[in-house]
Amino acid sequence: MPRPYHERLNFAMELPLRIILHGTGGPKNVLPHWHQAVELTYVYRGTPGDVHIGGSTFAMQAQHLYVINAEVVHSFESVLDEDNQVATLLLPAVWLRNLVDSDQLPVWGPLDLDLTTPKYHDLQTVVQALVASAQNESSARSQYLIDLGMAYRLVGELIKKLTVNGQILNDQRPLPHPLRQAVNEIQENYASSVSIADLAAQLSYSSVYFSRYFKAYMGISPKAYLGQVRLERATELLMTSQESIQEIARQTGFRTEKNFFVTFKQRFDMTPKTYRERYAARQDWQG
Repeated sequence: MPRPYHERLNFAMELPLRIILHGTGGPKNVLPHWHQAVELTYVYRGTPGDVHIGGSTFAMQAQHLYVINAEVVHSFESVLDEDNQVATLLLPAVWLRNLVDSDQLPVWGPLDLDLTTPKYHDLQTVVQALVASAQNESSARSQYLIDLGMAYRLVGELIKKLTVNGQILNDQRPLPHPLRQAVNEIQENYASSVSIADLAAQLSYSSVYFSRYFKAYMGISPKAYLGQVRLERATELLMTSQESIQEIARQTGFRTEKNFFVTFKQRFDMTPKTYRERYAARQDWQG
């Protein structure tokens, strides 16, 4: 009979989901993107701005939870301060598939949940508990086990209350592969002269069809998306570098400094110089 032996086990204290608290860093404009995780955006204070999910836009409100299914395009236009606070809960696809015992993730909806309604009371309790724990950052094993249980309870509440059994809307569908190619092309080459017509031709689409197809899933036209990418990269440089505004305009694909100035002011209602002065020293949000 084999002799018994002691096996040393290492249990890492890491939750299967990720919680991100976004702090008070002023404007936080996140470009349209997608990922394998299901994303839950929880507004626990104020009215921080807009979330775009697929082709729909929601004005974020306190105590609302916004459900973003895996591989669905989404973006944010928000201003985060003491009065407007958001938390993100990311549920990895691998973990979810294991829980539901399926190769296919469940599709969840509706996308905008008012957690103050009686129907979602239990879901509100779970989300609030997880966010409160993330804010307090306890290293106690007891709190870790409580949070771990809450993570599993969260998925249970989502399956019980939100699984869609009927018609699936575009805002719940993953981004098609051709559009992923187009988005990657724009993100990689935004600093150079990007031709939307050439991009459509690469995918064997007409320019008109490509623009309609792109907008149906992304919520904006390819040209507008290119402009968003350039402005997003410009704001990053304004807040994190000492480059001149003229150089930032050149690096981010704007034809002239004047064109950059006009486009920036239309989007943010302030000049690049004012934006840098106001927000460069306030980058305290996480994630």
